[in-house]
Amino acid sequence: MEKLNFLEKEKIEHSDDLLRMGKYAILVCIFTEIAMLSQLSNTMFMIYAGSTPQILSCHSGNLTFSSNLEACQEENWKICQNHSSQITFDRQFYGITEQFLLFCDDAKLEKLGISIQMFGLMLGCLVFGQIADSYGRRIPMLICLIMCTIFGILSAFANNFWIFTALRTILSFFNGGQCTVSVVYMIENVPKKSRMYLSTLISFSPNVILLGILAWFFQKWDHLAIVISVLILPSVIIISGFLHESPRWLMQKGKIDEAQKTILKINKFDGSKSRKLDPVALSEILKNEHAQFSENSSKTQHSFKDLVSTKQTAIGTFVIGFTFFSTTFINYANMFNLGSISGSIYMNSIMIGSLRYSVSIFCGFLDFKYLCFNRKISHGLCSLMTICAILVTILIKVSGESEAFGIIVRFCVLLSCTMTSQAIIVASVTCNELMPTAIRSLAYSVAQLSSRFGIVLSPHLFFLHLYIGDGLDILPYLIALLFAVADLIFFKYLIPETKNKPLEDHIRK
Repeated sequence: MEKLNFLEKEKIEHSDDLLRMGKYAILVCIFTEIAMLSQLSNTMFMIYAGSTPQILSCHSGNLTFSSNLEACQEENWKICQNHSSQITFDRQFYGITEQFLLFCDDAKLEKLGISIQMFGLMLGCLVFGQIADSYGRRIPMLICLIMCTIFGILSAFANNFWIFTALRTILSFFNGGQCTVSVVYMIENVPKKSRMYLSTLISFSPNVILLGILAWFFQKWDHLAIVISVLILPSVIIISGFLHESPRWLMQKGKIDEAQKTILKINKFDGSKSRKLDPVALSEILKNEHAQFSENSSKTQHSFKDLVSTKQTAIGTFVIGFTFFSTTFINYANMFNLGSISGSIYMNSIMIGSLRYSVSIFCGFLDFKYLCFNRKISHGLCSLMTICAILVTILIKVSGESEAFGIIVRFCVLLSCTMTSQAIIVASVTCNELMPTAIRSLAYSVAQLSSRFGIVLSPHLFFLHLYIGDGLDILPYLIALLFAVADLIFFKYLIPETKNKPLEDHIRK
């Protein structure tokens, strides 16, 4: 933040222009990264905890199997169930599938369990989007972090599948809440020029790598659940002891004195003597901005119906929601199916994380360096590469040479996961730039809700044979292709470019 006479000289009238990349903003970014590790780890926990090992033998080795399909033949599986303690597995990770014997017909339960947990995530996004807009960002975020810690640890001691699912669903509810609030909190506390590259650097991508390393190191679902929960604690300490409520939210709610005090505390924390602020002039700027906001916005409490109150917000909500749904659906369908492609589940996950992060950093650099590399170009490139990867996979599947071209299929899966994750980052920033402050958290909660709905359905995409039988191997890829093409068209033609545009405070009628 600069001296306020500088504001007059530069004709700065918007609180966004007071933000700078000082110590406080860096601490906000550190907090967001730690919280995001929790969000990613709890969302992707079932990729490892739900992994299916190969059944090698049962009944003290008297029955041996070449595949799980053979083991699941009715008589064979009955014998195995009667001698469950004598089943031997070839596993990469000790998950709940093995712990609770979720094989054969019971394999559907594991997929159902994931869907139930992700439904909890959906509800969390919905509820905490409203709470964060009504009561602030900081306290709801703190509550979500604490509850994720508690229920994550409790879930590690679950002694049956349904107790495990119930505890993880409650955890997912609060995880959905922090997913919604944390990004909005960061966006409102960093300079507008830095939003895209920070959202790129602080994202799920590097945390996919960290989760892969953690899973490889601990290799048991209960141990991993405890470690993920303990790693949340630093973010609890940071937000409870060092961070403040969003000044922008305080200003919007008319809490001018609190907003002024918070900005002065942040400036003091940054420790820049050359940027001393005049409290009176600062208060005047905040009052003027709030007056402009109040003039153009309804005095009633905003709700989800405000998202469709104008053509721009309605179309924006739909397009961003569809992008979140389709990209997440494709991404997580591939992630939950990692065990079926060649290579180690850990290495595949780490490679996806590395590719995602590399692409994210590269796109962040292009966005920061070149004005022409805008949101639509970035999203369009991601969508086109995803479509190409799916088309190549379909051609290989149709040719019947999946085993011969296993490496190519593996590359296509990695590429698809990488590009869809980057598209989510672009859509996330676009959502926060497109939507007014009054409904920003609501809009982002709908986007997150759409994303989680994609995750609810994603575990079933590559396991449709459990429901409709074999013989339609390319159907999952055709479904993914349809969503990818629709997303490309909607994002390109239905919403405006938002790069370097000031954040709107009110809904323009």
